[in-house]
Amino acid sequence: MPLGPSLEQRLQQIIETDKTAVLKTLDRLAFEQSQLEFTRRFFEVREGAPFKLGAHHAVIAKALDDVFAGKITRLLINIPPGYTKTQMCVVDFVARGLALNPKARFIHASYAESLVGHNSMAIKDTVQSPVFQTFWNVSLRPDAKAKGLWKTQQGGGILARPSGGSITGFRAGRMEPGFTGALIIDDPLKPDDAEQFNSRAKVNRRWDTTFKSRLAREDIPVIVIMQRLH
Repeated sequence: MPLGPSLEQRLQQIIETDKTAVLKTLDRLAFEQSQLEFTRRFFEVREGAPFKLGAHHAVIAKALDDVFAGKITRLLINIPPGYTKTQMCVVDFVARGLALNPKARFIHASYAESLVGHNSMAIKDTVQSPVFQTFWNVSLRPDAKAKGLWKTQQGGGILARPSGGSITGFRAGRMEPGFTGALIIDDPLKPDDAEQFNSRAKVNRRWDTTFKSRLAREDIPVIVIMQRLH
């Protein structure tokens, strides 16, 4: 008659199980406390390649950590193209925000609908990835199929629209304490429009006429990401 595992084997199994649980908890805490650690892990999940860390990433990550902590509510990031600012400041920022608070609500705007749609899907793919789900139980509503608008079962989500498009019916953040979302504007102008006074003026007017009214509270974070064009 075969014998079951010995006491020593059972103890070793318990130790290994506990070790795995402890390491998972440490990883989760690191991702929740550091934008840099979150980006390094989930960039690799999406792209299948390691994140190439530059000195500017640490500076940006520190600023984003301060946004989550409530120390910064208006953040302007001016960096040329090709420095992974959208990956860190839009995709991973929103995904980490939903990990910290699945009820968080985000508005994401850019000059082109194709750009905000691409970023929105990258966020959704990150949240639905097996690695993300290993650490956080954030589920999407069954009707979350649109690129431009999707929500979590907990009441959070994202509205992604071109900077000149309609963003009615949705607010960034919530009327609750703590981090509840943000308005993220990534490249509000395309480079060809930067020299046009009317185009610049139109985007600036959007702040007063539209964007500002879409914040649930005045202190909801606003992040503007763009290269200096003018």
